[in-house]
Amino acid sequence: MLKRFITFITLIAVIWAMMLSWAVHADYEAEIATGYYQAINHDKLNCKSYAIIEIGTGTIVESKNADTQIEVGNITKLMTMYLALEHMTAKEDTLQTLIPVSVAAQNAAKGRATVYLDGYKREKITIEQALTAVSIASAVDAAYVLAEYVSGTENAFVDHMNAKAKEMGMNNSYFGDCSGVSVDGQYTTAHDLAILSYNLLSKYPNVTNYTKLTYGKFEHKTTDGSYTEMISANNLTRHKFYSLSDGLLIGSSREDGYSMVGTVASGGSRVAAVVLGCEDQNHRAADTRYLLEYGVANFEYRTIEVTGTFVRKVNIKKGEETRINTETLGEFSTILNVADFERIERKVVINKELVAPVAEGVEVGEIVYTLDGEEIGRVKVITSESMEKAPWYKLLVRAILEFFGFV
Repeated sequence: MLKRFITFITLIAVIWAMMLSWAVHADYEAEIATGYYQAINHDKLNCKSYAIIEIGTGTIVESKNADTQIEVGNITKLMTMYLALEHMTAKEDTLQTLIPVSVAAQNAAKGRATVYLDGYKREKITIEQALTAVSIASAVDAAYVLAEYVSGTENAFVDHMNAKAKEMGMNNSYFGDCSGVSVDGQYTTAHDLAILSYNLLSKYPNVTNYTKLTYGKFEHKTTDGSYTEMISANNLTRHKFYSLSDGLLIGSSREDGYSMVGTVASGGSRVAAVVLGCEDQNHRAADTRYLLEYGVANFEYRTIEVTGTFVRKVNIKKGEETRINTETLGEFSTILNVADFERIERKVVINKELVAPVAEGVEVGEIVYTLDGEEIGRVKVITSESMEKAPWYKLLVRAILEFFGFV
């Protein structure tokens, strides 16, 4: 009996020590995060999976384990914000449109991140206030208010979330609530969150006005006029670890660790980095900063071919001349690692035999662009001039010269 008791006490102590270690290890320390960042490279990334997406084109330029399903908690609210902005736009509401706070919204935030909205007092808040509270404070009650604004009830909103995910091509995601913290079994992937980030940032770029904020005062204007202080937990921006970033959201789960979606704009382009499953906040901040900086430094969207570029002269039968000029129809642009642009191979394929008369703009072939043997694009080739049929005597002279090998 005593032996069992000692074993039980030992087990409890081990579990408690593990929990304490996890909590302490999870704390953010600027010096530790900086040390991780300074030593980091692709081989030393701590995250389970990641994806970097270029927002201008929606191209995922680099990823690792991008289809691994992970529970990300609060990051789920990115979909809530997207649907709220989409609904606001469709209804022609404004950011100052007032929306009611329900008792259900108030109760959903008990024991969780909140800005203390009061459904019993029939409080109303603006859409902008709700977006700000979600962005800074990860407020569950504000997310719930947005869900009811869009769909009437949270259950209906969850159906909307999952339908929109499928519509976007987020095929490895499941949403169970509007906040990501109330229902178990929710999951997503780095690939899917990259797609969501692209849609949110490309369609509603002003969302960064809220996600970059690290502090704010939520004013309860329609009730008692007090305010709730909001302090961001986003270590990437709040502690100025990477002040160039426009934020977005962080999340965590006990099973899958710490995750983040971050974004930064540089040189006219914007990238987002999805970092999932880090062991603590320090690694999460270091990995995210590294991947964002890597994304803007190493990938570029470049025009390879412009419309109307001269291609070559191609043969034409019975024409005033024996060859006719061609040019590109349309342009070809792509995003690649900067070092890869010089390795692009360009092959002109002419697959149509021309016989005069020929009009300008007749398709005669295409240019195929490949990188390491894989096609990355193609552009049509057309005639850039018209050509009439040569008179009979000119054709006769040409035939005689060809017969004797002079041409």
